[in-house]
Amino acid sequence: MKNIIIFGASRAGKTSLAKRLKDEFQFNVVNVDHLVNTFEEAFPNLGIGVEVDETQATTNFTPFIAHYICELASHVYHKTGSKFVVDMTFFDFDLGIPIIENRLQRKGKELLDVFIFVGLINNKTSEELFNDVRKYDMPGDWTLNINDNELREHCDKHAGISESKSHVGWQFYGKREEFDIRIYDTAEGRKQVFDRIINDLSKRSNIINDNY
Repeated sequence: MKNIIIFGASRAGKTSLAKRLKDEFQFNVVNVDHLVNTFEEAFPNLGIGVEVDETQATTNFTPFIAHYICELASHVYHKTGSKFVVDMTFFDFDLGIPIIENRLQRKGKELLDVFIFVGLINNKTSEELFNDVRKYDMPGDWTLNINDNELREHCDKHAGISESKSHVGWQFYGKREEFDIRIYDTAEGRKQVFDRIINDLSKRSNIINDNY
């Protein structure tokens, strides 16, 4: 059984998909947004303040989450079939993936032995994305506490993305075939897209059934 990393655009449905995977496959859920918010509140001196500088916060937080998910993957629960899905936000893949690969190699594992990647895109206009964010903002979402002008700047940057490279990293995205990355557009018919993702994962039996 492999762990799953979900990445992609803002409001593309990463958290909702993680919940579906939890229900379907009994995966534990790791929500990176919640970790970032916790660290920001507890240790403001670490410079993990997404409301101030999202790019710098991502750079500062990436090494922690890379080491953290490797630690989870090597935990004793790993041997009993308790797997996890990561709702990945604020993660620089070009910085973080080499850390993960290095740690796994020390354990005699390769990246694709342990993780599968699912990318979500949300090919909407800036205004559509803005309305989605304001409609679905929940406690714990960093966007809840920023003003409309700041949110519109964020939406301008992330809207209309037909590929996931801008949310991942150029080097990592360039290896999408090597990493067998599946990318899904959730702009329309999200439930049906999630059903297709579940079906695709179910067909890949080693994701669900292998105990390595």
